[in-house]
Amino acid sequence: MSNKLWKAKWKRNDIAFHQLTINPLLQQYLPNLGLAAGDRLLVPLCGKSVDMDWLSESGFRVFGIELSKIAIQAYFDALQVKPKRQRQGRFIRWSYKKIEIWCGDIFDLTMADMHGVKAFYDSASLTALPADSREHYVRHFSENLPTDCQILLLTDETPDEQQFNSVMTIDSEVSALYAADYQIHLLHGKKCIKKDPTYPEEPKRSMEEKVYHIKRHQFSG
Repeated sequence: MSNKLWKAKWKRNDIAFHQLTINPLLQQYLPNLGLAAGDRLLVPLCGKSVDMDWLSESGFRVFGIELSKIAIQAYFDALQVKPKRQRQGRFIRWSYKKIEIWCGDIFDLTMADMHGVKAFYDSASLTALPADSREHYVRHFSENLPTDCQILLLTDETPDEQQFNSVMTIDSEVSALYAADYQIHLLHGKKCIKKDPTYPEEPKRSMEEKVYHIKRHQFSG
């Protein structure tokens, strides 16, 4: 989904992709990363995700990135709080207690911006991007995230009917994008009938939901 289309969806309130409840896979598998209270977690393309509420309540510092100021305003309105706003480079930083959301393009984030980030929580953000932007996305964060930053990647994939037991197999695109620099561990794979988050207006279909724990080859922690 392009930046222009994403902003337009929020302007029209065309946000069927927005989940009203905390993702249970986040709750189940985030402990695998062995994080500590106070650690900084980056949430790209965060919208007004209630997952950020759970992360904050669990003691983490939440660092969201979102293009649409409508989405950010809606998030803080739901909390019934007034965030502080200030310019941060090419972004506008909205913050309240342990939660900060920067309004701007993820590709404008620098290494300095991401200093101290211990985990990167990607809940279908990768697959929401146009296919030709995904390599740029992975490379950008690989080059700028701290070396000890771990990734929790959640995907919804169309089953590969040609591949035996594909639900418990690392997706070929995930492997192609990450394998050169990272170890990829498949924590969860399940077949289900659900809406494709990329096309929420379409009928439910057979999908494979997967959870990956990804960390750099040289990082053994």
